Amino acid sequence: MVDGDRRRTRLRRALLGCAAGLAFVRPAMPAAAQGAVSGQVTIVERPGETTTDLGNAVISLEPAPGTKVRLPESNGQMAIQGRQFAPRVSVVAAGSSVSFPNQDPFSHNVFSSAPGASFDLGLYGRGGNKSATFKKAGSFPVYCNIHARMTGFVVVMASPWYTQAGADGRFTLAGVPAGKYIVHFWHERAPEQTRELVVPAAGVAGANAELDARGYKFVAHKNKFGKEYTSTSGDRY
Repeated sequence: MVDGDRRRTRLRRALLGCAAGLAFVRPAMPAAAQGAVSGQVTIVERPGETTTDLGNAVISLEPAPGTKVRLPESNGQMAIQGRQFAPRVSVVAAGSSVSFPNQDPFSHNVFSSAPGASFDLGLYGRGGNKSATFKKAGSFPVYCNIHARMTGFVVVMASPWYTQAGADGRFTLAGVPAGKYIVHFWHERAPEQTRELVVPAAGVAGANAELDARGYKFVAHKNKFGKEYTSTSGDRY
């Protein structure tokens, strides 16, 4: 009987030990459900005009205040070709750099006077490549101090959920956690459009936007000293 009692005591202790160990095992928490947000951007033009730059539209999701997000590494590039920036619009996360390689057979001077993103890369020739870092979220025009009609835009995001539309205006934002957001639709020729968007676990389709570019008028920029260009075209070469 003594041996039997000892065996039963050891068994009870073993069972209690297992129970104690199991009490500290926490079940894994399920990952936050993620879906896709998709839609299409269209632009209302003046009578007789046709939209050719839907691919420059930028769509982004602003999370609820206080939401912690991790921004991706997204350094960009805007090459200089034929007195133009290519692409005309570059979208990056805050803290990223954008390089401006000169592929023209003559010099350029890339600069921006925008508050929060002002820089001046100076004059450099073909094969040269300089960059600027953009720390603040916003849309910032960039220019050339030689060519008055040379304009590009760096759109800087404080959110990881952003994209550019395709040539047909369609877009998809993948991997969006369920929740409430403010969706932003940006285009250089139209006022920015925003609205609240609730994203369920299954995602959202048909997040469309119609932007109005009828009030857009091209205005040649001033040089980096805030003055008009000296020649009629603004191009020295």
